[in-house]
Amino acid sequence: MNPIKLGWNAVPETGIQGYKVYVGTASNQYTSTYSAGTSLSYTVPDRVLGTTYYFAVKAVGADGLESAYSQEMAVTIAPPPLPVGGGMTTNGSGQRTLNWTFPKAALISSPEFVIEQSTNLVNWTVAATVLPSASTGGTTLMANFSWPMATSGSRKFYRLTAKNWLGTPMTP
Repeated sequence: MNPIKLGWNAVPETGIQGYKVYVGTASNQYTSTYSAGTSLSYTVPDRVLGTTYYFAVKAVGADGLESAYSQEMAVTIAPPPLPVGGGMTTNGSGQRTLNWTFPKAALISSPEFVIEQSTNLVNWTVAATVLPSASTGGTTLMANFSWPMATSGSRKFYRLTAKNWLGTPMTP
């Protein structure tokens, strides 16, 4: 589903045998505990979009006793916004281009833009994946994107989806 990878610095004391990750949906109220072993990171599985999660880590000493909680971190898993301002243009030689814009502030989530095509609006196949680095300019707030569409073959329908860094799509 939607995992979250956490990382932390090692506790400088000697005798640390491992770390435990505490997770909850309310501040300082942890309902799940995961053992990270001696690793300084842990991927918490199966988180739900739109939910805020609170995380803290404890060090475990050689005697099995746990330290106090680390500073709490809160994360809300949000899907990327939808691409906006979509349209199609045709140049003088008949080449069609799919165009859209996307908020520059949302590019920090490293979305992928997935273009799918269909001949019947039922069965869809991926025609292309466009990365944020393929921006063709824009304004201070919005980035522009374009993708050349196939000009031969049967009539096609296209749809555009943005996937966030978790791989979670937002579809129109």
